[in-house]
Amino acid sequence: MFRSQMPLQTIINPCLVNDLLLSLTTMAEESGKGYYERWEFLNAYSGCMLGNPAISVLADAYAKGICRLDMDKAYECADKTSKMFGNAELGYTPNPLGISKTLEYAYTEWCMSQLAAAMGKREDAEYYAKLSRSYKNLYDKEKHSFRPKEADGSFEPWPADGKLHEWYGCIECNELQQGWFVPHDIQGMVELMGGTEQVIADLDTMFAKTPDSFLWNAYYNHANEPVHHVPYLYNRLGQPWKTQKWSRFICDNAYHDKVEGLVGNEDVGQMSAWYVLSACGLYPICPGDTRYEITSPIFEVIEIQVGAGKTFMIKANKNSDKNIYIQSVRLNGRDYTKCYLDYKDIMAGGILELEMGNTPNFSWGIN
Repeated sequence: MFRSQMPLQTIINPCLVNDLLLSLTTMAEESGKGYYERWEFLNAYSGCMLGNPAISVLADAYAKGICRLDMDKAYECADKTSKMFGNAELGYTPNPLGISKTLEYAYTEWCMSQLAAAMGKREDAEYYAKLSRSYKNLYDKEKHSFRPKEADGSFEPWPADGKLHEWYGCIECNELQQGWFVPHDIQGMVELMGGTEQVIADLDTMFAKTPDSFLWNAYYNHANEPVHHVPYLYNRLGQPWKTQKWSRFICDNAYHDKVEGLVGNEDVGQMSAWYVLSACGLYPICPGDTRYEITSPIFEVIEIQVGAGKTFMIKANKNSDKNIYIQSVRLNGRDYTKCYLDYKDIMAGGILELEMGNTPNFSWGIN
């Protein structure tokens, strides 16, 4: 839920996000553990899944100025959490599930570096920034793939089906899916994977092989969260029209108004929050950063109540099932050439006006 649900709530209900963080911090104190629980359920620790998602939510909320809690206590909990569950000991997390764990921890270690820097903790910021690059320690350039390592530094044997092998160092997915999860260092990831042209080609192949139903599959598997940011990577690679194409296609084909309306389980609001944001034409690749990608909205007019009596309106002129491509954009009446908005632009209220067409504009939003 840290990927979409909480970033959505920071826009429509920021008080809820603060309350959640206050509850997590109080629970960490009152339990005597002093760290953030993962997948707390019925006031009990479950430890389900992986990563340190509470740190992501905390860093995102703090960057957006919506934390109303004792930040010294919250930071202490986050710091202890990251040092208990992270990549510090070896520079990666060994098997089992080493790819998923290493990449997820590297992201929340970046979140810690951002939080520390914002709170004036320079040494901590540098320490965690270095750890946030630990994802590179699992990349095998010969195989063009992340690979799980044992504690002695040796790679796990390469499977016959390679990157498509489910559970090869990954939880509920394969390397082709989990391997894109470096939201905090996309430039570094691209360089590691062979450069922009290679990464675009790999993304194109992944989507081309994905079934139109988006049911569970080995490519873009929308039924599982690790890939949810992947359509938006095109915005960062200079081809935003492909983000527009694929986000609309996923909205149209992975969501239905019937009993089996979702291709995967709801996962505490993540699946629906992805749709709400994408249908509005916005998406955060990297919570903890205040950037929201702009994509093709489903609706012609969207009004979001952002508090203090203000509204952020998104208008998509000439929008239709054929006119899915953004031709030009105006923000509050002025030409706008970026393919993203900042959180503060949304929360200030105003109007984002998009002109839509049936062919891509290859020059808008590329810089």
